[in-house]
Formats: sequence, C-alpha cells, structure tokens
Amino acid sequence: MEVKDQNEHNLEKKMLPPTTGTFQSREELLKHVRDFALTQGYMVSIRDSAKDRYVTVACDRGGVYRKRLKNGENMRQRKNASRLTNCPFEVVGKKDDDVWTLTVKNGEHNHEPSKDTSDHPSCRRFTEEEVLIIRDMSAAGKRPRQILKALRQRNPNLVSDSRNVYNVKAKIRRGSLSVSLEGKKAEASCSSSMETMNTNGVAATVTQTQPMVHNSFAMSQAYVESKEVTETKALVAELCQHFYPLGWLSGTGGSITIRVHDGSIPRQHQLIVMSPSGVQKERMVADGMYVLSSDGFIMSTPSLKLYPYQPPKCTDCAPLFMKVYEICNAGAVIHSHGLEACLVTMINPFSKEFRITHMEMIKGIQGHGYHDELVVPIIENTAHEGELTESLTEAMRAYPKTTAILVRNHGVYIWGDSWISTKTQAECYHYLFDAAIKLYQLGLDWSSPNHGPLRSINGLWGCSGNSSRGPKVGTFGLDYMIEPSQRCLLLTIEGTVTPMSFVTDILFPYAHDNVQKHLAMTYDSEETQHDIDLLRSQIQEDLEQGVAGAVPIPPDYVGKELVIASLAANVEAMISTDRKVTSLKQLEGHIWRAGFQSNELVGVVFEDVPEALEKWHASGTKVYIFANGSREVQQLLFANSNYGDLRKYLCGFFDTTVGNKQVARSYFEILQTVGVDRPADMLFVTDSFQEAVAARAAGLEVIISIRPGNGPLPQNHGFRTIASLLEI
Repeated sequence: MEVKDQNEHNLEKKMLPPTTGTFQSREELLKHVRDFALTQGYMVSIRDSAKDRYVTVACDRGGVYRKRLKNGENMRQRKNASRLTNCPFEVVGKKDDDVWTLTVKNGEHNHEPSKDTSDHPSCRRFTEEEVLIIRDMSAAGKRPRQILKALRQRNPNLVSDSRNVYNVKAKIRRGSLSVSLEGKKAEASCSSSMETMNTNGVAATVTQTQPMVHNSFAMSQAYVESKEVTETKALVAELCQHFYPLGWLSGTGGSITIRVHDGSIPRQHQLIVMSPSGVQKERMVADGMYVLSSDGFIMSTPSLKLYPYQPPKCTDCAPLFMKVYEICNAGAVIHSHGLEACLVTMINPFSKEFRITHMEMIKGIQGHGYHDELVVPIIENTAHEGELTESLTEAMRAYPKTTAILVRNHGVYIWGDSWISTKTQAECYHYLFDAAIKLYQLGLDWSSPNHGPLRSINGLWGCSGNSSRGPKVGTFGLDYMIEPSQRCLLLTIEGTVTPMSFVTDILFPYAHDNVQKHLAMTYDSEETQHDIDLLRSQIQEDLEQGVAGAVPIPPDYVGKELVIASLAANVEAMISTDRKVTSLKQLEGHIWRAGFQSNELVGVVFEDVPEALEKWHASGTKVYIFANGSREVQQLLFANSNYGDLRKYLCGFFDTTVGNKQVARSYFEILQTVGVDRPADMLFVTDSFQEAVAARAAGLEVIISIRPGNGPLPQNHGFRTIASLLEI
C-alpha cells in the first residue's frame, strides 16, 4: 500500500512535455512550449536556432557549470530552484512548407518542479519591445523604478526587477545590446547572438557587438522618415482639406495635431504631428507638417517656399495641444474656428459653461448617452493663442471628463483617444452647438429634457436677483430668458426607486445563472475579450491573496470551453460572496443588458415612482440618478421598467466612477458636473444611513427612504424619512 501511494505521489510530480503539433509561426510554437512548461513547473530557453529553419528548446536547468575554483571551492552557485542539473529535456521545432512542427526529443527531467518562476533567469529577460521602451524612457530621464512600473502596466506577469532594468541600461550605454523592431532600430554588426525566451514566449534576439556609441538623435531623425510618421503627416493634411469646407479651418485659422500611433513605443513617448500656422489649410500637403517629440521639441520642419509664401511657422496652438496631450493622454486634438462654436459662447456672455441634454448626437460624445447632460466649459479669449494655456489647463483639471473646451468669441478645442474619436466628437459637438443656436432662435430651451419654451423675463440675465447659482448658457435678451432651477433631486435606486429584492433576488441570480452562457455566446467579441482580460487580472490577484473560491484560468490554447468554465466558476463565486470589484460589475452589466434586450428582465420600480417623476418633470425639477450599477445598467432599468420607459423624466445618471457613494467628495463631484453652486439646492434621497451622512457632509439636503426590505436605521439618526416619493 505504501509503495502504491509513493508511485502515485511520483506520478503527480512528474512534469510532462508539451503536446506536439503544427503551428503557423515560430513565435506561436515557442509561446505554446513556454505556456505549457509554466503549468508543469519548469522553464525553457532556446538552445539552438536557425530562425527560418529550426529551433531547439531545452529546460533552462540543462547544462553544467564551468569550474571556477578558488581554495578548492566553487565561487558561485545559483539558487536551488534554478541551479543547473544537466536536465536532458529537449523539444525541437522545424519549419516545412511554411508550417512549424513540434516534436519531443527527450521529455524527461531530472529535478523537481519549480515553485517560483522569478528564480529563473529565462523568465526575467525582456522582449525586444521592452528593451526599446527601456531605451526610450531612459533617454527621457526616467528612473529604473519608473520604467519597471510602465513595463508591468503593459505586462502584469513580468517578473523582472529593477536590477534587470539596470543591466539592460548598462548594455545599451556600452553599445553591447541592440534590437531590431521592423526596421525602427539601427542594427549593429553582430559577432555572436543568443536567442532567449521572454515572458510572453516571443523570441528576442540579443546581439553582442563590438563596443560602439549610439547616436540617439540620428536614430530619432531616421524614425521621423518612417512609414508611420509619413502616413500620419498625410492624414493631417487630408483632414485639413476635409474640415476647410465646414468652416472650421478658414482664413488660415484653426489647427490639427495627431500622435504617431506605433504599438512598439509607449503612448507618452510617441511623436506628434502638427499642422503649421498661417497657411491655406485647404492646400495642405504631407510635407508641410511639423513633427515634434513627445516633450515638444521640433524634430522636422516643412521646407521653405518662395514668395508669396511666408516662412513656415509651427501652429500657435502648440503649447495648448501639448497640455492636452499631457493631461488627457489624447491621441489627437482639433482646434476649430467653426462659427457655431463661436456664436454659442456669445448667447450669454456671463456663462462659464455650455449645457445641453436629450439630443441624439450627445451619444457621439465619449462617456455620454442621450439622457445625459453634456457640459462643456467656456474660457475667455486672449489676444494671443499661447496666453490661453493657463486657463485651458485649469478647465481641463476642473472638468476631468470633458473632451472639449470652448473659447469665447473664438472657437473650440476638441480631443479624443484617436483621430477617429476626435473627428467623430468634433462633428457631434458642432452639431449640438448649431442645434442650441437654432433652438434659441425658436425660443426653446436646449438645456432641459423637454426643450420647452424659454421663460419670458423682463430684464437682463441676473437682474431679477433670485439666482443662487452661476448662470448656464442661455438666451441673452429682453424677451426670453431661462430661469435657473432652484432645486434638483438626486435619487438612489435600491431601496428608493426599486425594491431591494429586485437586485438581490432577480438581478444577481440572473447574472449568476447566465454567466457561462453569456461568455460562450459572445466569447470572440471585443467587449467580452476586454471583460475576460479584467477578470484574469482580478483572479490572479485573488489567487495571490488566497481569496476563497478563486481558481486558476488555463491558457487560451487549451480551448475556450475550459477557459469559459474556469471564468464562470470564479464569477459565480464572486457573485455568491457579493464581491464589488470593477471586473465583476462590468461583466454583470453586460449580462443584464442582454437580459433587458431579450425581455428576460424587466425593471421593477415602486408604484409611486412614475407619478412622482411625472410631477417633478412638470414642475421643472431636474432629477438625477446615483447608483452603484453602471450608467448603462441604470438606463436599461428605467427604459424597461414595469411602467414603461421612464428615461424622459430623468436628466442624467451617475455611477461610482465619480466616487464611492459613502464619500462626501463624490457628491461635490456631482454638484460640479450638474452645475449647482449651492449644495443645499440639491435634495438627495437614499435608503442608506452612511450615504446620507456623506451627502449631508457635502452640504446637500437629505431624506432617507423607508421601503419594505430596507435595512434598519440607527436610533436618533437625525434625518427626515419618507415612505413614498410622492411625499416630496
């Protein structure tokens, strides 16, 4: 019996070789070998290779040490977990007819499985892309710890430490290391080379060269002529020609700038292309663009043209563009002189914001939906463009969610994650500015959900003396004025609008029961792949912290059925234990969306809710929602309620991206976004005592909702309570 137990124990510890098969590329084969090796507790490295013919991969504990004796003792030994044991394990990949075939030459090991991969040098080597990042960030003056942080953000599984970064920096400085990334880096003459396996299983060539000094400036100038930069310059010229007929870039005014997208270079270090100043934008060509470094140094200028052309000059918007790149991490910025962007700031010369809601084109603005209130800050114009930098910076920091800033009597700055996002939003913003102007001409209020008539007031804005908040964009004249709302409501959902049981007995069980089905049906979609990436990261963190219910997720190559089953097991455990993590909330939202869209879910609200919302809407009171669920889920609930679509009564939705509901700062953020200067002008209704305390600390008036199923309140809590929203 003891012999049998020992044999079973040995079998459990046996490390298996990777499954054989064919692969489309050398990199795919290498990744397969490495990923499988990690599951078995051993690491691999490339022993021999001819890049287009074969590759031999061995256990990294293969080989023997050279003798280094002093006083009869070995001077250096690696840690036990990674010490060389002359392990015989070896697999071979050969290329035949453009297909790589993997065979096992020797599948045995002569050592125990490793428990810590960081002990193995082969797992601490950097990829070619990572070496390039180290080089560029070092040139930018970043410290090894900062570089390592950036690398780990790109690759959370990286086990290298700052010592490894120091080593690469030293090799680059000595000229003993060069990498080749699709021609972007200068190749050094090679005397010998050694291929290693990086943490992603991609082969990286480390080239040993004679000592040399790299001319970083020369290499950067070479990259300025690269395909990526050339294409970006042509794109800016094309967009200038496209926007000119729209009036955005007329009279040589306005400008465009785009980051040069290159996946091998960190976004913050990518080059920047800008259009010049004082030129006919409809005649722009690629060679007429400026190229700047990520920190604003001009690296390439347009060629000089003869009379009547003026000498080239980089756009006066450059300092403002660089601030947008720095603060908002934008991918492109457009500065438009469109007439609608100018006029909309002149309707009310005292306004500091443009506000509009319930317009279809709001959906084209990043982070906004039809029912949301879009807020665009307005800054005052100056005689010189560069003098706007300070006020533009203040506005971006005061409105962190905005993607546009209006300049009074001047135009607008608009940005996005990419040139496509920026162009799309610019078209939507100009549409909305134009719509507001036309609604004003019709005497209609563009800032209210129903766009009803503007209220007639005798006198100019603010002369009535009854406004307790800063003015919003509105009419400026003797006939029509928007009366600023004196009060607005902020409601929570659970225990106020919907029964607690709707969430605990319907929504959560639905997500729990449908997670595997949802993942299987949408597995290949970009949205679900993003959800899976977030889940993998959370699950890995849970495993490291020993969270109950967390199970490892197998690599993709084992098949999506096993991956989905493992993900579902983790998600079901999270739901059962009421975990409130971002990855789970996002996936739940997507599952609920599918449920609402298929009519399997119906939003349940208390019977007094529709009547109360209609009453407040008729009186001009604006109503907002603040809940733990995402804004998308909130809108789905109200759009598909048991009383029909109630979204027409609501002005906006807030989720915990503004902050925790039990923190006062979250309510300050909502007040600022809504545009309420006096906190007491907002009434907050909640079922939670902790949320009530936080809102009161922010200065809001607070009422606690008493509904069936709500939790108990402390004695002498000090808040007014209601049993129905109709009591308000």
